Amino acid sequence: MRNLRSVLFFVVCVAAVYGTLRVFGNPLTNPADWQVLSATSKMTYASELQVLATRYDKPPVNARVEKYWGLIPALNGVKLDIQKSLARQNLLNKNASPLFFDQIAPAVSTTSLVAEPIYRANAQKRQMALMINVAWGDAYLPAMLKILTVHHAKATFFFDGSFATKNPQAVKMVLQAGMEVGNHAYNHPMMTKLSRVKMIEQITRTNAAILRAGGVKPTLFAPPAGDVNALVVRAAAGLGMHTILWTLDTIDWRKPPASVILHRIVDHREPGALVLMHPTANTVAALPTMIEKLQSAGYQLVTVTSIISPVRPVPNTYGEAMTGTRA
Repeated sequence: MRNLRSVLFFVVCVAAVYGTLRVFGNPLTNPADWQVLSATSKMTYASELQVLATRYDKPPVNARVEKYWGLIPALNGVKLDIQKSLARQNLLNKNASPLFFDQIAPAVSTTSLVAEPIYRANAQKRQMALMINVAWGDAYLPAMLKILTVHHAKATFFFDGSFATKNPQAVKMVLQAGMEVGNHAYNHPMMTKLSRVKMIEQITRTNAAILRAGGVKPTLFAPPAGDVNALVVRAAAGLGMHTILWTLDTIDWRKPPASVILHRIVDHREPGALVLMHPTANTVAALPTMIEKLQSAGYQLVTVTSIISPVRPVPNTYGEAMTGTRA
C-alpha cells in the first residue's frame, strides 16, 4: 500500500509540472525566452569580466640583474580577452566558463642579458620551486616522488652525472613521475677550480648521461656546493643552459630534524623562491607538512623551468578567478 501511494504521488507531481509547462512554457526550450535569458546573462557577465580585468591585467616586467640576487627572470604582462571570454560563457555553470588571457612579452627578455646565475624567480609569481640534488643514493627517491605526486606538487631533480650513469633507473623514475631533471656536474667538483675545457666536460658528460638514461637533455645547471663564478656561468650559457642557485636552503645534508627543515623553509617562504634540498630521511619526513603549509599559504610548487619562464600564471576559469586558486 505504501509503495502504491508513493507511485501515485509521483504521478501527480509529474502531471502538475507538465501542466505548468503547457500553460506557461518551458524557458529552457522556448527559443525566445532562452534568447532573453542569454542576452541578460551576457550583459551581466561582461560587467563581471570588466571587474576581473582590473584585478588580473598586469604589465610586463623586464629581466634585470641585481647585485645580490643575480639575474631576475623576465615576466610577461597579461590582459584578459573580454570578448573571447564572453563568447565562451557557460550559461549553465558560470564557474566553468573559460577565461582567455593574452601574454605580453617584456622589452627585455631573460636571454637578452649577459648570463648571470639565477637565485630566485620573479616575486610576482606566487610560486616556489623545490630543487633536489641527487648524488648520494636513490633510497629516498620513491618516497619523495610519492609525496610530491599525492600533493600535486612538482620539483626539479638535479643529477650528478656519475650517479646517473650508474643508476639510470633513478633518472627514469623521476621523469616517469612527471618531474623535471637538471644537471649537477659529473663528479661533484668545485667548478671554479677547473679550466674552461674541464667545466664544459663536466656539464656535457652529465647531459649525455641523463640523455641516455631518460631521453631528455637538461637545460638547467646547478653547480655543486653553489661554487660559481662568471666563467662557470658563461660555460653553461654557451651550452644553452641557465645556472641555477637557490633562495632558501634546507641544509639537510647536515641531517637536522624535520622540524628544523620545516622552519627554514615554511617560516621564510616567499614568492619566486628556489628551495634547495636532498633526498634524505629527515627531508622526506618534513616534506608532506612543508608542501601542505606552502600550498595552504597560496603557493604553487612548480618546476624550476616553469618558475623562471616568462609565462605569468593566470586563472583558467571564472571559478578559479573568483576563488583565487590560480595566479
